[in-house]
Amino acid sequence: MSHMVMPRGAGAPLLVREATRDDAAAIGEVHAEAWRVAHRDLFEAHWLRRLVEQRKQCWPEIMASRKHARNTLLLAEQGDRVVAFTYFGPHPEGMPDAEIFDLYAHPHAWGTGVAWTLMDAAWDQIREARFRRVRAWTMAGANRARHFYESFGFTQTKTREQDFGDGRPVLEVEYLRTTR
Repeated sequence: MSHMVMPRGAGAPLLVREATRDDAAAIGEVHAEAWRVAHRDLFEAHWLRRLVEQRKQCWPEIMASRKHARNTLLLAEQGDRVVAFTYFGPHPEGMPDAEIFDLYAHPHAWGTGVAWTLMDAAWDQIREARFRRVRAWTMAGANRARHFYESFGFTQTKTREQDFGDGRPVLEVEYLRTTR
């Protein structure tokens, strides 16, 4: 699956396609930079640096895992640069729902329609797979992400605390949307 599309906002055409293992480093760069900018007020600086580095390095292992084989990893390229990605698949608890595990755009692409365009492509695949509902978790303090999910029709369903290893749990919000 790959196709050129114009983002909903202004900007150059995007190539939306399934990621390959060769894309792992570029996906890691987008993931790390999005985390660094979006979560800078949610973690202490030294801890944020560690979390950012983890996100930068994790994609080769994720893409080589058995779990990855049942999930989908789409990316958006502008020119020769990966500017966003989304990772989704069946809900890990065996529900008949899909879950969006990750959806990140590089900060320089924020506000350009790249995330909407990528989400539209993911949504098409989720619906084709006949999932009835889609879940996504984000941090309560991640206002940009929360606004994005809400503007895409998701509603908040519950919260949980997540400790990212620093001993200071962060509140996360679950969002849900039906596919029909």
